[in-house]
Amino acid sequence: MDYILPYAVNCIDNIQVKEEKNKKRGCAGMNKAFITAVIFLVISASLTGCYDSREIEELAYVMTIGIDKGVTDKLRLTVQFSTMSGPTAAAGGGMGGGGGNGGSQDGGEQDGYTAITMDVPSFFTGIDMINTIVPRKLNFMHTKALVFSEEMAREGIGDYIAPIVRYREIRRTIHVIVCKGSAADFIKENKPFIGTTLSKTMEIMMEGPYDTGFFPHVTLYDIYNNMKSTYRQPVAILGTVNDFKSFKEEGPPWGSGFKTGGDYYAGELPRKGGNKLELFGCAVFNGDKMVGELSGHETRIMMIGRGEFTKGTFTIKDPKKPDLIVPIEVYQEIKPKIKIRFEKDKPVIHLRVFLEGEILAVQSRINYETVGLKPLLEKSLERHIKSELDRLIQKGKDMNIDLLEFGRTAVSHFDTIQEWERFNWLRQFEKAEIYTDVEFALRRTGGLIKSSPIMTREGKK
Repeated sequence: MDYILPYAVNCIDNIQVKEEKNKKRGCAGMNKAFITAVIFLVISASLTGCYDSREIEELAYVMTIGIDKGVTDKLRLTVQFSTMSGPTAAAGGGMGGGGGNGGSQDGGEQDGYTAITMDVPSFFTGIDMINTIVPRKLNFMHTKALVFSEEMAREGIGDYIAPIVRYREIRRTIHVIVCKGSAADFIKENKPFIGTTLSKTMEIMMEGPYDTGFFPHVTLYDIYNNMKSTYRQPVAILGTVNDFKSFKEEGPPWGSGFKTGGDYYAGELPRKGGNKLELFGCAVFNGDKMVGELSGHETRIMMIGRGEFTKGTFTIKDPKKPDLIVPIEVYQEIKPKIKIRFEKDKPVIHLRVFLEGEILAVQSRINYETVGLKPLLEKSLERHIKSELDRLIQKGKDMNIDLLEFGRTAVSHFDTIQEWERFNWLRQFEKAEIYTDVEFALRRTGGLIKSSPIMTREGKK
């Protein structure tokens, strides 16, 4: 017994060790199988392709969409896209145009781009109809602008904006333009200018609001949301084709007065040469219908009142010599402060605007850079901006349009949405009593620290 008992215990221990080893081998085998399956799935997923994928060469990238009233059907739809030809396309492919034969033809061919216009029952059916005559599928992923004719805008664009917003290929960041005349003619003049790429030309043109403020930055997202809003109303970029008729070759020389540079509406700039397309001022909407327009200068003032102005040059009269001018570059670093109270149903609004600037020139050579004379120039610009703000507010009240979007502040005075909607800000705004105040500080004097007189043989000039 002394020999048999230890032997049995030893056998039992060996059996338990073997069972544990078998269990570990089984788990290790399962782990290897699982890892192999995961690797296989990952590799398989990376090697597959989308069933609806398309090569770049199979698409026609639409740059601009134009919508007019149709003659043989409800809409006249215009799409402008690259023809994938010319030296730029050969070098970079895809989005580049350029080279080309130059000039516009009746068929719409223009410097590496082409435009097709067709009368269609709806925007989406129109896309299908145009796809039947284009050997590539229209693609709207890189569209830069949506253009409505003024005639369409005055009748209402809400029925056309909403379906376009719903369309997945069109981004809500595209810009919305209302053009005087036909959208088809507007797009025909939309050509690359300085460089050969139309997309780059359009992108840089749309940055104009940040450098001049002569037209607003308006996207499809902005105009669609504002059309539905109860506290603000939409505006759109105003554009046209300038036929250069405003430029007078001859005539009596201009007198001592001057214009601000923004006292024009789109198409009226006295110029010749350059791109015929002109973006200047903005179209004003009540809901989805255009009810008015603002000049370039009025658009700047509107952006200052809203706190959307970045910088721009203002020309004012010299305070001491009114027949001469002082151009000042104006910046808006601080947002305006708006205070609103209600006297019964009448809104009483106080708008306080803060601006800064830099002297660009002093024709009179009066030393406005000094501490003693600097306030004189600052007060002069403050009076100018305030008078223009008051004039713009009155123009907005005449149209019953809240151009400076005071409604965004007023809505915070109501506890519930129902109370706000019952008040109906867009209707009550015409009764508003509005007070404005402008503070302006000259921060810099350009590259000169003082203005010096010109010396002649007769002495100081």
